[in-house]
This record gives sequence, C-alpha cells and structure tokens, in this order.
Amino acid sequence: MKTQIQADAATAITKLATEITNKRGYAQHWQFSVRKCDQLLAKGLPHLKISARQIRINIPEADQWMREQFQTQRIGKAGGVKQ
Repeated sequence: MKTQIQADAATAITKLATEITNKRGYAQHWQFSVRKCDQLLAKGLPHLKISARQIRINIPEADQWMREQFQTQRIGKAGGVKQ
C-alpha cells in the first residue's frame, strides 16, 4: 500500500516527465522544424545538456523564454473554443 508521500512523489515525477522533452518534441509542441529548434538553442533557449549529443528542454521554462523573446501571446480562448 502506497503512503501519501509515495503517491505525491509519483505524481510529481509523472508531471515532471511530461514537462521535459527533446528537440523533436519541442519542435512538435510549437509546430516548427528541428532545425528551427537548433537555431533557438543557439540564441539562448534554455535547455539541459545531457551528453555531447543529447539535450532536454523543460517546456514551461522554454515557453516562458519564447514569450519574453518574441512577445508571443494567446489569441482567442484556451482549447480552441470559439464563441
């Protein structure tokens, strides 16, 4: 039987795993190419360098950077609901 602390830890790990992705996943998130993701990394997109060839991107941090760099903002309601 899991304790509340174990359940909370499992929830936190699951949430963290969904917030971290690689270049391909982040490119799909914003619907642009992996090459564009490479260009953004060169401009300072926050990321974690795992090894010489692997990086991970924390989606909330990177999205915040995108908002600051490019003044991106939502147009319309969340979830694509139009009225």
